[in-house]
Amino acid sequence: MPEAVRAPRTQQQRRDETRRALLDAAVESLIEVGFARTTTLEVQRRADASRGALLHHFPSKTELLVAAVDHLAEMRARELKVLAAVLPDGRSRTDAVLDLLWQCFSGTFFQVAMELRTAARTDPELRPVLVAAERSLRDRIVAQARTLFGKDVADHPGLERAIDFTLQFMIGAAMTSVLHEDARLGVLIDDFKTLFPTVLTNAATTPRRRKIK
Repeated sequence: MPEAVRAPRTQQQRRDETRRALLDAAVESLIEVGFARTTTLEVQRRADASRGALLHHFPSKTELLVAAVDHLAEMRARELKVLAAVLPDGRSRTDAVLDLLWQCFSGTFFQVAMELRTAARTDPELRPVLVAAERSLRDRIVAQARTLFGKDVADHPGLERAIDFTLQFMIGAAMTSVLHEDARLGVLIDDFKTLFPTVLTNAATTPRRRKIK
């Protein structure tokens, strides 16, 4: 039986593949050599792309690296969508969702985000772009959490505030895990899962002092 003839890639497909290769290369570089040594030339080399192709997709290093965070977030969102189909029901579902959120802060995504946050503290070009990207990401996490947790938790009036609290807790725990392989972190995550229903209730009943930006 003759092999099927594969249709040639369209120009748009080639562009999409080049963009994805550049983003993958940026993520790889940030993890391996850090922000300071992740130059556009380094990313171009790793992606085996031309200078013109890189500048067409990402005119500046800032746009490239912030897009890399968004790229990782989209990949993780797709993974979570698949996992959502097999989540258990009831209280065990809430625990499973919190475990999935913690995975976001104990892997590649957080390592890259941490590199950019550190750099953004003193980089006037990177800072506002990253702030806007992180606000958008937070909104997407809240929206996806409503789907993952299921109707009972999704409809709870304290959910959004409880998610903000959860994210801040996990960011702090993930920062600790960068330097310390501390077995207590696993215990703390389990403790937080036990406390989450209380966090949810308090989030709905405690007056908000000021709006979180």
